[in-house]
Amino acid sequence: MGVRMVDVSAKEPVYREAWVEGLIRLKRDLAKAIGDSWFIGLGNLASSVSVAAVVAVKRAWEFIPLLHPIPITNVEVELTHGDDYVGLKVGAKTIAQTGVEMDALFGALTGLVTAWNVIKARHCVCGPNGDCRIIEEGEGGDVSFSGVGEIRGIEGLRVIRKIKGETGNGVNAGLPSIRNAPPVVTLFDASNEPTYSGEAVASGFIKLKPSTVELIRSGSVEKGDVLSTAQLAAVSMAKRAWELLPLIHQNYLTHVAVGTEVKDEGVYVRVTTRNVSRTGSAMEALMATGAALLTVWDMVKRYEKDENGQYPNTEVSFIRLEKAVKTPIQ
Repeated sequence: MGVRMVDVSAKEPVYREAWVEGLIRLKRDLAKAIGDSWFIGLGNLASSVSVAAVVAVKRAWEFIPLLHPIPITNVEVELTHGDDYVGLKVGAKTIAQTGVEMDALFGALTGLVTAWNVIKARHCVCGPNGDCRIIEEGEGGDVSFSGVGEIRGIEGLRVIRKIKGETGNGVNAGLPSIRNAPPVVTLFDASNEPTYSGEAVASGFIKLKPSTVELIRSGSVEKGDVLSTAQLAAVSMAKRAWELLPLIHQNYLTHVAVGTEVKDEGVYVRVTTRNVSRTGSAMEALMATGAALLTVWDMVKRYEKDENGQYPNTEVSFIRLEKAVKTPIQ
């Protein structure tokens, strides 16, 4: 079937803006631990997420295979948190021949996985001087080192609105007050960790219109082979996740398997990663799943838009971590 990038050569560059949102669902005690300081686990959560999201917006074209590289002129990030979640909004602007919503979605995905990575390390307590220690099992309660159980998943990744041809007013974005957060972020020192055999499984789902689902099933999507392209994007993303997530280690992945299934309501993706290194591969599996889902979105977006160019029905409903284990190699 092949694939093709849509030719936008004849289009005139115009002002474009997109705002997206998503959240990471947490157990209530974990959400409460974030508090007003936005300091938990590996350090300053707000700063880590914000920087990761901005960088990812600018680099989205490298990871979504058929996305056009466009000049990003502005990125804004807003973080909120409630009783059982951390919420993220990302706005992106450009003057280009094509839209900027996929770039903003990829930035939000990366920001939310960064939040997962920072928060899941609650068992790793870092002080204001950057010194870190491991909490022993039971010392800090029943802590799941992978985040499975404490972190329920990423939900509701969607486009809030798009603007084309006129300057917008944004969505009142802004950083939370982080005056109480120590200016500390830490790449956990894995120097003394043993070598592990790790395995992680993540899954996710993108909700699409029934008519779009039929186009995927019949192989009639203009851009080509949706499922194969999404699978390749996931494999590439798993290997390069360390380039985007600022607080994960470069990893020796030994296996990536991507499964896709077209359902009546959309497309389901499941990614398995295996590694041999001083850490696990859960974040790689999560990012790979998200990249596959956003690749599907990018390839079918022309069919998902309404008459105003908005996406009233399209949504990455969930991204979950089903399994994350690492076993010391004797």
